[in-house]
Amino acid sequence: MPDIRVGIAQPEQFPEANACLTEAFMEDPVISYLFEDAERRPLLLSAFFANRFASLSDNDRLMVPIGDDEKFAAAFWESPEKRFESDSSYSAAIAAAVSLLGEQWMVNRLINLNVMFEAKPETPHWYLAYVGTRPEARGNGLASTLIESVTEICDKEKIPAYLESSNPENVSLYERHGFRVTGEVTIKDGPTVPLMWREPFFE
Repeated sequence: MPDIRVGIAQPEQFPEANACLTEAFMEDPVISYLFEDAERRPLLLSAFFANRFASLSDNDRLMVPIGDDEKFAAAFWESPEKRFESDSSYSAAIAAAVSLLGEQWMVNRLINLNVMFEAKPETPHWYLAYVGTRPEARGNGLASTLIESVTEICDKEKIPAYLESSNPENVSLYERHGFRVTGEVTIKDGPTVPLMWREPFFE
């Protein structure tokens, strides 16, 4: 496997990262629940990521491969300093989605995701919000390298990490990087989502 280098995405790389994550999450169970209309899902998902990237905070880290693989994978991490209850960087993404889908969508769908937010541990941790690879580039180690770019920091600084595996098929990938299933939540009228925690490795 060739050596893969990664770095923090610069603004000019945001469109490709957006396109990559949009494609990667198109059939994701939670995203499919949130954006039920399959025909509109690409536009809605792209708009969500675009607004999310436009409102990045100092506690967000969008990671991408460097070089020829730049267009094929991306990962979005949040640092241990981030506090969901006091952070406003989601506001633009949520407002854009509500403006397109209406307040009834928020009542019928978005609010049901609160079980995931409420389950997040209070212990400071790195949070892997999204990681995705375009289908044609899967199996080449891109997602693993993007995960390791932060889990190495976790091990060095002795900080845990956390994620929700919105697609249960990816649990084995995360387990290879030290994450373990510690629970699950079931979204009302939607999928069941495994919750995964990673303790730092000590030498």
